[in-house]
Amino acid sequence: MEEPAMGDDGETLTATTRKREEIEREEAEENRKEALLASTESLQPNFNRSNVTQKQISKLQELHKRRMKIKANSKKPKAKEQSRAVEDGESSKILKESTTSSSSTTTLEQQPAAPMKPQKLYWG
Repeated sequence: MEEPAMGDDGETLTATTRKREEIEREEAEENRKEALLASTESLQPNFNRSNVTQKQISKLQELHKRRMKIKANSKKPKAKEQSRAVEDGESSKILKESTTSSSSTTTLEQQPAAPMKPQKLYWG
């Protein structure tokens, strides 16, 4: 390792020693954290808590499955409906035919839509 050239007042030497001290402190902190995690009982592979019952574990698993289903359903419901129409060739043809025939006849009959009021949210 090369030593940096020392200036007139020794600033470069103190800067490098500070950096080394900071690195050593960080490494010591990381080693301490790793040792603490290694000694934690709950992180051991064969750990079995006596105060958590199998019934509680199964209930948590069931709730997790429900959350995942709700999350999957709420992500993109419109995209699923569109993909169903694409997969079913007949329904997409019918959809195209109905839109082309209705758009050509109802262009003059369209009326402006009434402004919609935002729905109130009730918290309670």
